[in-house]
Amino acid sequence: MSFKPTAVLSGLLHAVFFCAAAAPAADIVSEDFTFTSSLDNTGPLFAAAVYKKDAQKLPLMVVQHGYGGNRGNVAFSARRMAARGYFCVCIDTRGNGGSAGKQDDGGIEIMDIYDGIQAATQKYGDKLDLAKASIVGYSNGGGNVFFATMRFPWLFRASMSFFGIPDYGMWNAGGGTYGVTAAVGGKVKDVPDKYLVRNSTLAAGNLCGTHFHTVYDSAETICPVPMQEKFIDAVKKVNYPALLVHLSKPGDATRWTHGYNSGHLNAAEDLFMDDIEKIKTPLPAMKNSGQLTVLGFILTPRFKCFLGKGDDAAANVKYDFSSGIAKFAFTPLTSDPKAKAVITLLPDSADKDWEIWINGARTAAIGKGEPLRAEATLGAVLEFRLKK
Repeated sequence: MSFKPTAVLSGLLHAVFFCAAAAPAADIVSEDFTFTSSLDNTGPLFAAAVYKKDAQKLPLMVVQHGYGGNRGNVAFSARRMAARGYFCVCIDTRGNGGSAGKQDDGGIEIMDIYDGIQAATQKYGDKLDLAKASIVGYSNGGGNVFFATMRFPWLFRASMSFFGIPDYGMWNAGGGTYGVTAAVGGKVKDVPDKYLVRNSTLAAGNLCGTHFHTVYDSAETICPVPMQEKFIDAVKKVNYPALLVHLSKPGDATRWTHGYNSGHLNAAEDLFMDDIEKIKTPLPAMKNSGQLTVLGFILTPRFKCFLGKGDDAAANVKYDFSSGIAKFAFTPLTSDPKAKAVITLLPDSADKDWEIWINGARTAAIGKGEPLRAEATLGAVLEFRLKK
């Protein structure tokens, strides 16, 4: 476990819409594009691509805005990262900026990040390198970082959360209401399952190679420190070796203060990029068996899983890919044992005949060319078996 206290120049909280980056302004391209949600067809969803005009296979960097913000708020950071040689994608998650839909604070909106990445990959092709993807976010965008990393465990080489929100329930119960109560659909006592899905700390065991950086000041009040400490403790318990904590405190010459970067967070962003550039090996391959925590949904290289409505059900799932069998055993974390779990194997089209077994009984068949998809209730054991 690596814990490295670091610091950064103090600065004011405000939105920034342009900057003078290290590279000449004329060399940096900034353009908007739109896409649609793959989960519920919400659209248009807006994003900005920021990159050097001669881009070719640049490492991807997702740059996420904070609460009530938009892609313009992170333009300063995106432009200076682009000047460092990153292809930056700044996504307005649903209900923010120009994007359609309703913000839901750590729920379905996190899938907008994945869909935005896929849309950028389709649109820009070889200008970016998806195999070298990282993500950084500020405040609520830092919350996006926690949840995107836990729901897409094999996607990001590195993640950096600036004073983020790992647990919306803890934040809401402690008085951090902002728009959270309306976004989630009630307070913690009213919809506890929805807040459990919005607790990334429960999924600390999903970390599987990502260099995870969390940045905050000990005097932080907007996104209180106990949330960060609880997440850090959870990562310690699973003995994860690639967590880097950057903490400043009163009395330090420089501080990690809350706000979009207007220059005062340059050192932190540079530290992040320096670390990324030292990573020479790809993320480890997904093992044939293991356990993951699904907070509403999860995407892996071998399967994707969607629970309930995507923001109201969570479970631990033990998976096992043995010869001719893909087995999934669910243990519910939320209260409704009848909530649906939908598993799709990847690639998602059968090239052979399969059978679906639930709790030891054959329930369905999947023929060649059909979607490799099946559903069960939480608490069940679901198996895909090659037909003999």
